Amino acid sequence: MPDRTAQMQLLVDYYLGYNATLLIRLGADTGLWQAVAAAQPVTAAALAAELGFEERYVAHFLRTAQALRLLERDAAGYALTEHMDKLLADPAHSSYLAGMAGFHTISGRDFERMPQWLRSGETYSFQAHEDDFIAGVGEVTAGIARFFARSVIPQLPGIEGRDDISALDLGCGVGGNLQALAEAFPRGRVLGLDVEPRSVAQANERLRRAGLQERAAARVQAAEDLDEAGTFDLVTLVQVLHETQEAVRDSILAGAFRALRPGGVLAVIDEPYPEDDAELLERPSTAMTQFIEIFWGNVLLAPSQQKALAERHGFEVLQQFVPPPSLISVMIARRPGG
Repeated sequence: MPDRTAQMQLLVDYYLGYNATLLIRLGADTGLWQAVAAAQPVTAAALAAELGFEERYVAHFLRTAQALRLLERDAAGYALTEHMDKLLADPAHSSYLAGMAGFHTISGRDFERMPQWLRSGETYSFQAHEDDFIAGVGEVTAGIARFFARSVIPQLPGIEGRDDISALDLGCGVGGNLQALAEAFPRGRVLGLDVEPRSVAQANERLRRAGLQERAAARVQAAEDLDEAGTFDLVTLVQVLHETQEAVRDSILAGAFRALRPGGVLAVIDEPYPEDDAELLERPSTAMTQFIEIFWGNVLLAPSQQKALAERHGFEVLQQFVPPPSLISVMIARRPGG
């Protein structure tokens, strides 16, 4: 049993984590992480001069980041610790996490509304949130799309080695996965559907900027309204299942099954709720995600629940796994036949 001092330390660590999140966001918003990565090892004086910042503030930013084990220091100056160049200073890398700090401060506004929601029982849907929230979701999920393109697509049965597949991304959001699919299959056709108009507009703008608009597009439409039956080789659901009500989930899975050709593949990436109390203690971040999103009307599914849902709609589940650091789960399934 932990003593009182140990329990005090637990709370202090959580409070430190909150402030560390704010410091990580500050470094991302001001370009400090990227400036350190580009010049390391670097001194506070050199960094302040380059960015036009007050040297004494920069010095304490660097010292604090060192205390948090984000930076290390030798006689020549400060440098990012192992792997932090990708995690904090490379937005194009699939492991980039600095953007999550910004989104957490945005989504943290919901805690100010929660006392009212606790009393009223009301929900505040994803679609009801502010524009910066919608944009922030797109930013923090961009790494998931890059992970999907790099690590999941090569494992998809019947698709490996092809560059001409027809893919449907249901719940496409702001288009990160649409772009990843279009780039992975340069002779393919990619369609994204979402019911949130601002997200669809951002998705099409993303595709236009990437020069992919001739082969990829997003439109405002629900999965159950799709009239292209049996025409897609691949259907993807990235962070979709937990963001939809039970009846809507059934419609989405039914739509995915109908859209796939026989033998076509369904790939689901979502946040896995723990199966039991032991996993709950091992994955506190997932429990926290569910606490926040329950007020949005979202319910995270355990991997076993995801599997049962897919099988109920006729899919054959081929593979499920939870890659470290256990923030997402992957399910690969197939429409029988073909």
